[in-house]
Amino acid sequence: MRNITVSILCLAFALGLLGATTASAEMRALVYEYQDSGQWYSKLLAKDVTKAGGEDMKYELTMDAQKDLKLDNAKKYDMVLFGTHAIGGWVNYHLEGVEEDLIKYVEGGGFILVQTSDDTHYKGDMFPAELMMRESGDHDFEVTPEGEKVGIFEKPNKISDVIEDDSYQAVEEPWVVLATSKDAGTPHTLLLNHGEGEYIVTSTRADGGEAQAVTNLPFIENIVNYLVKRVKEVQAVAPAGKLAISWGAIKRD
Repeated sequence: MRNITVSILCLAFALGLLGATTASAEMRALVYEYQDSGQWYSKLLAKDVTKAGGEDMKYELTMDAQKDLKLDNAKKYDMVLFGTHAIGGWVNYHLEGVEEDLIKYVEGGGFILVQTSDDTHYKGDMFPAELMMRESGDHDFEVTPEGEKVGIFEKPNKISDVIEDDSYQAVEEPWVVLATSKDAGTPHTLLLNHGEGEYIVTSTRADGGEAQAVTNLPFIENIVNYLVKRVKEVQAVAPAGKLAISWGAIKRD
C-alpha cells in the first residue's frame, strides 16, 4: 500500500512539474515580411500583442523566405505569420522553393496566418487545396455562420472594419469561408484544416504604411489569440510520435 501511495505522489509531482513547464512556456511565432514592406505587422505585434490566449508571445522576424521557411526551421515555431503581400507583391513572387515545406509544416501540426497578396504576383502553391484571387478594395464584410463559430471577429476585439486588398474566388471545399466582402460577395477570410494544423487566410493589408497596420492590428490580434488556442488543443491531444510532440521538444530546447 505504501509503495502505491508513493507512486501516486511521484506521479502527481511529475504532472505538477509538467503543468508548470507548460504554463510557463511561451508561444513562438515566426513572422515573415517582405524586405520592402516596412514590416509594420512585425513591429506592432512585438510591441502590442505580447500575450495571447493566456500565453507569452515571442515573435521572430525573417525576410529570408528561402532560408527560414524551410521545414527544418519552421517546425521550431508554433505558428508562422505572414505580413502584408508576403506571398507576392512589389512585382515579385516570394515563396519559390518553400511551398511544399509550408504544406508539410501545417500537416505536421503547424499553424499559418496568410494576409493579402498582390493578385498579379500571387501563387497558391503553399496551400494543399487550390485558391485563386481577385482584385478588391472593399472595407465592408459580412461574417458567415462558420466565422461566428470560430470567433475571430469578436474575441478579444469586436471587429467592424478591416482595410483589405484583393479577395478570393472560386473557393471550394475543403476551404471554409469565415467572412465575405460586400462589394462582390467573394470570400474575405478563409480557414483550411490540413493534417494536424490549420491555415487562416485573410485580405488585410498594410502596404500603405503604419496607419493601415494599426487599423488592422485588432483583427490580427484576434487571429493570433485563436491560433494560440488551436496550438494548445493540438498539443494536448497529439499522440506520442506525432510531429506536434517532436516539435514541442524542439521548441523547448
